[in-house]
Amino acid sequence: MSENMERWRHLDGSSAQINTEFVKINFQHGNPAEVGLNGVSVEDVIEILVQKLLDFQGRELACLENAVALWHLDAAQESLLARRKKRDLQGVLGTREPHVTEEVQMKRAPVEEFPTFSS
Repeated sequence: MSENMERWRHLDGSSAQINTEFVKINFQHGNPAEVGLNGVSVEDVIEILVQKLLDFQGRELACLENAVALWHLDAAQESLLARRKKRDLQGVLGTREPHVTEEVQMKRAPVEEFPTFSS
């Protein structure tokens, strides 16, 4: 794991918190069925970002880059939902056991289909 990613790792029993000068996130630590809800999920954080960008898109801050970012966040949400469904179908949801997955096809944002924004 890279040095940058090491500071975010928490599945090994270390803290499930991100605490910087301007950001504090408490991630869920442990299976909610066993330890209760004690933090947010990655999906929760993505949804917060989606809502913020949608707010920008509804005002004078609308732009192609925000639209592309929203497309990628939507793709991230879809991937995480697919992972959850696979884990559930394979009986490993809520455990630390790995699930079996096939190769994932990467998609590019269809920028040419996005609306244009004037400056």
